[in-house]
Amino acid sequence: MTDLTGTARDTADQDLAAARRRLARRQEELLAALVAGGPVPPGFDERQVRAQSTGLAAKRRDTTAKVAPDLPRTLGAGYGPLFLDYARSHPQTGGYRADARAFAQWVLTDGGPLAADHRRALEQWLHPAPVRPPGPLTRLRRALRR
Repeated sequence: MTDLTGTARDTADQDLAAARRRLARRQEELLAALVAGGPVPPGFDERQVRAQSTGLAAKRRDTTAKVAPDLPRTLGAGYGPLFLDYARSHPQTGGYRADARAFAQWVLTDGGPLAADHRRALEQWLHPAPVRPPGPLTRLRRALRR
């Protein structure tokens, strides 16, 4: 086993650091193509990357629907296409609940025409009325039931 001299070791460390930077840049480019509609990096099959991107967006849509079932219930058949439009230009930055809220806000502001009752339902979902504490009669009834 040969030991590297100081200069050779420095050169090897610099080469390794440069290779890691290149790899990180390629990973960022691929991630942007997969989740943010970015261009497909050279050397990757564009069809495959786009297919994976669509699959990831569909998984995100379905999971968001599970954590916020009011959204697909409110938007009906429009939920799926709207969510995929949203996902193409809005990478997920928080959890699925935060994503659901951001999607609902996007639908209200940038999602295109929306029926008045859908708009009202989404606004109520985003900003629910405060829950009032029980009044004295309710508290008395509860106490008597115990």
